[in-house]
Amino acid sequence: MTTITDIAKAAGVSIATVSRILNYDATLAVTPETRQRVLKTAEKLAYKPRRRKRVATQTTVALIQWRSEQEELNDLYYLQIQYAIEARAASIGYHVQNLHLEQLNAESVANVQGIIALGKYDAGEVAEIKALGLPIVFVDQNMLAFDCDSVTGDYAGPIAQIIDHFQKVGIDDIGFLGGLETSRSGREQFQDVRTATFDRVTKAAGIDHAEFRLIGEFTPDSGYRLMRQAIEKLGERLPHAFIIANDTMAVGALRALNEANISVPQRVSVISFNDVAVAKFTTPPLSTVHAATDQMGQTAVELLQARLNDAKRVPRQVNFKSELIMRASSL
Repeated sequence: MTTITDIAKAAGVSIATVSRILNYDATLAVTPETRQRVLKTAEKLAYKPRRRKRVATQTTVALIQWRSEQEELNDLYYLQIQYAIEARAASIGYHVQNLHLEQLNAESVANVQGIIALGKYDAGEVAEIKALGLPIVFVDQNMLAFDCDSVTGDYAGPIAQIIDHFQKVGIDDIGFLGGLETSRSGREQFQDVRTATFDRVTKAAGIDHAEFRLIGEFTPDSGYRLMRQAIEKLGERLPHAFIIANDTMAVGALRALNEANISVPQRVSVISFNDVAVAKFTTPPLSTVHAATDQMGQTAVELLQARLNDAKRVPRQVNFKSELIMRASSL
């Protein structure tokens, strides 16, 4: 297992600096470049690509990013998938050209044979990408309705599993911290499956409370603000458990709980999503849903390779099971 010492050595900074960066300490005075280097180093050391024989590069793939670099560092889930895509592509001799959606045009993909689009896109953006006339695989959004191959992870099943777990240990007052996602164009706001499933399952179980459900952004700062809001508004009625939509939000939420002297997990249990590298280094380490990001990235490349070999094959959507990892932040 990767340690903070390993990350510090690879990134060329102190152990204390690594610890504070991984905990998204806003009071730490470091350059954006140092923060970026540490977070990316942590993810790279956590990722173990499959060893495969390298072959001569023949194909160039455009990897389309829907988020800015800063947004990516605040939610490392997509960075994990990106590394898996790049490693699998290299193993079969594909060169990856990284582009942001705003850079995508006929000129920028003139020497590209296929596209992997990472993130979520509205109908207009999908039409623009398809208009380039290249094979496409979408990652993190079901695109069968658009006749495109896609890879997704299951985040509905784990929500139901977590709620069931909490109820089995005697917790019925369950809170939720989630976020909103909007297409880059701003034309469409996407419904988050974790939020929708939480609403459905808690309502069916008769344990839904509107004041326990807070929605912000998928960032550490938002997680901190939402938990502070819950603590101040609810007081003694603060739920004994929270499901948090991603690990970086949970980092901020843990900070708010610590500042309020609320013990985790003795008073409040926390389970989050994605199992990014920082989840192992929080205090306490986060219970989290491990997203199959390695398999998602690898499969995206393999679907594109199959599409390049057979343009007429029926579009496929591959959905990967996620796994609940119990650590010290929850009962």
